[in-house]
Amino acid sequence: MDEEFYNAFATPIALVIAAETLYSENETGTYQKPPKLMFIEDFKGWQNRFENWVQAYKFDAWCALNKDYEKPKNERGLEKAFCDFSESDKLKYTSEKMMISLLQQAVKEDIFVLLQHENTARSIWNALIQKFKGSADMIKNRKALLKKSFDMFVAFDGESTKTTIDRYCHLVLEWEDWI
Repeated sequence: MDEEFYNAFATPIALVIAAETLYSENETGTYQKPPKLMFIEDFKGWQNRFENWVQAYKFDAWCALNKDYEKPKNERGLEKAFCDFSESDKLKYTSEKMMISLLQQAVKEDIFVLLQHENTARSIWNALIQKFKGSADMIKNRKALLKKSFDMFVAFDGESTKTTIDRYCHLVLEWEDWI
């Protein structure tokens, strides 16, 4: 009986379907979890999916990126205790923590640990953007490489016109990302 149950689910097709489902969930997210950034090179496409997901499901958290969070202070300029937070303070605090949590969930840990930030949602987001763009030298080299790609662009023998146009359009989109 146990073997029949196992065999019903442990087929090669079931493994492929599970892998495809996991990839799809990482790519687009689900109702409960945001899309996942697995490689920094995929940042540009992921950024759009992540922004849409957060704006659709956690809008208050998205608003936390507008400015750096500062813990509320009392009349004497001292930080308030959590129990002294007003409703507005609580909303700002939970929105900030939610956005940090979403970023931690959405960015692969190998990437996240390399970010230099000040533990605010906004600083994490800006560090992620900077990590994608790279240093000034990297940007300069990337632009030079793309320019060279344009200069050397030709259709390959046996390549269809559609494939050539697709490759060219992809190159144009890459160029627009770096200008």
